[in-house]
Amino acid sequence: MTEAGQDEDLVRLEAIVAEHRAKLAAEPDAAFPAYADALMGLAAKQADQGKLDEALSTAEEGAGHFRLLFDADPAGFAVALASALNNLSNRLSDLGRDDEARQAGDEAFDLARRAVSTNPDQARFVLVSTLMNQSGRSWRAGQSLRAIEEIGTAVETFRDGGEALFSFLGVMVDALHRNAMALSEAGRWEEAVAVRRMTAKLFPEDRVPAPVNHLLALTLQQAAFAASRDGRPGESLPLVEEAVYLARDLAEVAPEQYRLFLAQSLANLASRQHEAHADAEALDSALEAVNAFQEVAKVDAPSAIVPLSATLETFAAILTTLGHDEQARNVLAQREQLMSAMKPVED
Repeated sequence: MTEAGQDEDLVRLEAIVAEHRAKLAAEPDAAFPAYADALMGLAAKQADQGKLDEALSTAEEGAGHFRLLFDADPAGFAVALASALNNLSNRLSDLGRDDEARQAGDEAFDLARRAVSTNPDQARFVLVSTLMNQSGRSWRAGQSLRAIEEIGTAVETFRDGGEALFSFLGVMVDALHRNAMALSEAGRWEEAVAVRRMTAKLFPEDRVPAPVNHLLALTLQQAAFAASRDGRPGESLPLVEEAVYLARDLAEVAPEQYRLFLAQSLANLASRQHEAHADAEALDSALEAVNAFQEVAKVDAPSAIVPLSATLETFAAILTTLGHDEQARNVLAQREQLMSAMKPVED
């Protein structure tokens, strides 16, 4: 929405609020759905403008008015009250009051969960939004297991909603991606991998988009490297093996786009296997990686040469460990020739 459109919307909401406050002055016991809706919308606008204290006060008034409507008609306003409480929880979190925000979120979750049987689509939407907001509070409180559980429940609820919630798929993918990126940047690889897996679960098993599996494979490889670096090479192997499995599928479906990624994944597998002293397996992986890089080099030499050079070095180290010193020297000689051939191109 343009800035002018936002201003018009703000003026419209303020007018609705003013009109209904006049009505309430004349009828103090009345309750108006349009008034409660306008208050919650106005609170969001005020928050966008950085008026956080005003936004909280407006949201509290809106949630309070929805509570009056709910008391008069529980079935008709359960989801609306749940949504208002969820929004109120965000305004509390904006001001760093996460403990109070969690209480409002818990009430929103309980109301929406009970409303699923009578108003499934809207109730599930509020459930998903509430759970994602609660997970953010759990992350901030250092409660990672709770956060993962809340995200997992949000994903399951989203899937249960079917096509009715499909229009919010992009929002879910973006939220999970931001969670995974933040966890990766913090070096919390186990949780980052878990969130990447949840992103894939948003889709039917046979229709997971290639970029989603690509990001999962990349995160698995980063987690494997971190485990090996930290002295746990055995723990790295299942992660990097899964990454290669995903890379093979990607390269099979879109070879031009993912052939290089498969070669890189195989090279990573060889390195992790070598670090875990699984050198017989590492030898096979390194040889396959070298062959894959050579295939890529036929069509895109600049992208393949540098990782191929590094893989040849790993290949030689594996051969040396297995006692094939002469073959290792030959591989290193090939690497030198490769680098010499590339020097004029680089210059």
